[in-house]
Amino acid sequence: MDESLFKTLMFAGEGDENLDELIEKGYFKIIDGSVCRTNKFLEETGRFIDDKKERLYQAVKELGSAENMEEVMEKAGIMDFITFIFVAEELVGEGKLVKDKVKNVVLKQ
Repeated sequence: MDESLFKTLMFAGEGDENLDELIEKGYFKIIDGSVCRTNKFLEETGRFIDDKKERLYQAVKELGSAENMEEVMEKAGIMDFITFIFVAEELVGEGKLVKDKVKNVVLKQ
């Protein structure tokens, strides 16, 4: 999965022009008029996030922080700022990184 598809999936919903295509590809289904994520969505986005989390964690570990976000994103293979934010939030939630006002995120000490 590439970042473009990931971002599309994360923000898809009712009224989205791509929704019919994403339903056809098996990422969503309509149940009682509501857009629902499928197992395919959960599995593929989960693999994508897990891969990016490990790479982002290693980049922050190597550089000591995410103060230079461009460098961290490049080392982690992340092209889009939204992907960076989403993955960094996951790592903060897991307790591996801590938010920092100056350095964005740092390793939990």
